[in-house]
Amino acid sequence: MTPPAPKSASVWSLAVFAGMVVLLCAPLLAWAFRVPELANVQEMRPLAKWPDWRATKFEKWPAAFESWLGDHFPSRTRVVQWYGIVRHRWLGEPSARVVVGRDDWLFYSGERTVEDLLGRDRLSDAELAQWRRAVEGRRAWWRERGAEYLLVLVPNKTTIYPERLPAFLRSQARPGKLDQVVGHLRDQRSPVPVLDLRAALFAAKAQQTVYWPTDSHWNAEGLTVASAAILARLGELGVPAGQRDEAAWMKHEYVVREGDCIGLLTMKGRWPLEPVSQLRLTFPPDLRAVPTPLSDFPVWKTVGPWAVPLAFERTSGVGRAVMLCDSFFRVGGQPGDVNSQSPLILNFQRFVSLWSWAGETNLADYAMVADIAARERPTVVIDQCTERYLRTPPPDHPEFQRARTAAGGK
Repeated sequence: MTPPAPKSASVWSLAVFAGMVVLLCAPLLAWAFRVPELANVQEMRPLAKWPDWRATKFEKWPAAFESWLGDHFPSRTRVVQWYGIVRHRWLGEPSARVVVGRDDWLFYSGERTVEDLLGRDRLSDAELAQWRRAVEGRRAWWRERGAEYLLVLVPNKTTIYPERLPAFLRSQARPGKLDQVVGHLRDQRSPVPVLDLRAALFAAKAQQTVYWPTDSHWNAEGLTVASAAILARLGELGVPAGQRDEAAWMKHEYVVREGDCIGLLTMKGRWPLEPVSQLRLTFPPDLRAVPTPLSDFPVWKTVGPWAVPLAFERTSGVGRAVMLCDSFFRVGGQPGDVNSQSPLILNFQRFVSLWSWAGETNLADYAMVADIAARERPTVVIDQCTERYLRTPPPDHPEFQRARTAAGGK
């Protein structure tokens, strides 16, 4: 005869059953009682829309309805948020685009950043040669027009803070594409001036944090150090400089602010935060924002409102600079209500900031570069590329090739 089950086991089974019933009925109860959704859970993709009976074929309507229901069932935002809390906050698991590091640091892992960190996304010899020819052609082309050219390479956060990565990544880190590109240009004795910002950021890191813990970008200290390194390198190239009074107009504010990696985890309002520094500039009396005719170029009308060309003029500045850059110099380390107000705008008579990337696509093709030359006539061109975009060299063109050959390039 089988002995009866212990009373405690029966109570536990009943509790588990009751819990499952409550969980299954929770969405229905939330709908019945009109429980509002969480406003701070923002997903980084558009949610499915209700299928239109007239526009959707009958045989495809069930699948379309299922997609809509999966994106809109009652209390879905709470389920998404708690899933993130358990998976990322408690268990420390990564998502498709974010790695959870030590001390609640978050690292952007999209665009093959992790593969590059592990040395598994290497450039071939042919790709390295393509990189060299592209930047040498641009430098030669700009020098024909009286402009100095500087290539600036921004390292990923994983490169500057490997000790904050989880142990399984930290132990397997290998040299990546940034080492390859810098090493190739050096070994081939390329005439292109290159500023690898790793040295400046590592030196500053010994004194202060230079990247935001929950964002892919640097903070005020990182932006300030990078800008100073650019000005120092331009000085070595003989570029005339104006008065160096940046410190009088710069203020480092410390605010509690969520970074882009928190948004990618759909964890807004649920991740531990610490004050981060952002750079607030006060405009001196002779500095002002001005229009630029480059705003008419078609590409900047289609990328997005954040990519609009920006220009600044300062009477006491020297030279006309154009910077082709991405989000590091457009928004990184700056308050959310400003755009492209790095210390660099204080040093030139005219400074134009151009967003030249759309994802991994370098937008600065020959048509754009020729338009910049004709409309802005710069004396300095700063071409910035972030480590995670090194898979894509600047677009080449027969005119760049011609200039490189004329300058003695091989």
